[in-house]
Amino acid sequence: MQPIIKTFGRLLACSVFLPSVGLASGDSGTKIVASCSPWPPYVVEGERPGGILVDYVEELLNSFGYKAQIEIYPWKRAIDSAQDGTVDVIFCAEAGQAKTYGLEYEFPILISDTILLSHRDYPLDSAQLWHHRIAVGAGYWYGDVFESRRDDVDIIEVVDDLSIMRMIASKRADGGLMEKAVADTLIHTYPELGEMLHISSQPVATQTFYFATSPASDLDMRHLRRHLAIAKPRPIIQQVTNDTN
Repeated sequence: MQPIIKTFGRLLACSVFLPSVGLASGDSGTKIVASCSPWPPYVVEGERPGGILVDYVEELLNSFGYKAQIEIYPWKRAIDSAQDGTVDVIFCAEAGQAKTYGLEYEFPILISDTILLSHRDYPLDSAQLWHHRIAVGAGYWYGDVFESRRDDVDIIEVVDDLSIMRMIASKRADGGLMEKAVADTLIHTYPELGEMLHISSQPVATQTFYFATSPASDLDMRHLRRHLAIAKPRPIIQQVTNDTN
């Protein structure tokens, strides 16, 4: 892959190791159910869910004295469960979804760049996204700038992330949009595909994902908010930086 950008090899500003806070009355041992849809490498489903965001949320809630129960559901089920109170927390809610889904945003948990991948022989920059055949990941939204211009894109195909890379490598798509950390993981896992890809030097969009609570939850969210106010958790940051080499 061309040395267009240099990726951070570690997470920045991930304050999972929080200062000790006093437990509010009734919090110790209280179960709190947190959910998100599958989203590798941030959220990995399985008998024991894992991933960057899962680890973050578990450590955060455990530091407050809660017993965290992580449920990985398809997005609609996760939202439906939050709306009926079965799920207490959604930990990957995008900006703009609070009004739609009736969630209460508490703090930003992830700030993430969306990058544009294209074939190394036919490189596209982020400004050249429009009027091309673009592949995007199922269930993804790419911010107000992209959403306001999606009618300008010639063809949009919705596929899984690995298929995005394969489509670009085989020239069945001019470009693809993907979260930076997802691309990092896939390129590491499939280096033969990574060698055929160009990554735009600037992100197409930067999104913020939130830790959001359910108004229908039986939990007293005032206790959780008091913990958050004391701990002041900082988000994970996954962004690109120009290669200076």
